[in-house]
Amino acid sequence: MNRMLRSAVVATLLVPAVTLLAQASEPANVKQLQKDRHEHYEKLGEQFKVVRDQVRVDKPDLAAIKTAAKFVSAAAAEQEKWFPAGSGPEAGKTDALPAIWAKPAEFKKAMQMFSDAAPKLQAAADSGNVAAIKTAFGDVGKACKNCHEQFRADD
Repeated sequence: MNRMLRSAVVATLLVPAVTLLAQASEPANVKQLQKDRHEHYEKLGEQFKVVRDQVRVDKPDLAAIKTAAKFVSAAAAEQEKWFPAGSGPEAGKTDALPAIWAKPAEFKKAMQMFSDAAPKLQAAADSGNVAAIKTAFGDVGKACKNCHEQFRADD
């Protein structure tokens, strides 16, 4: 068999095999994406609660607030990457509603609300002004609620 014909035969056999292999591994990758997304939001929730708890006490731990606010701000900047196509309910159990992918413009707007509010929380935390932290925290909470109401299944 000449070299060109041999290459064509190998390509003809290899492409379907590689495609099948990719498809076979895809669910595991999507499941991992869902798991990672869930863990990102769990950590985000934990840090959000640090700020919430600290602004409720007489003498808040400003260092803890700064650390948590920095995490929240970083998460807000990264969150869009957590929702690739194919990682919704069709791929397995998730609190992410299909509306995320069916209404991408609305979802992007909701994420933008969070992305706009989170750095303000970090700036307020960095300033050490507890009143400003409380206000910024409230705005971040509104952004979270806005997205959860439209794009997250009830627990």
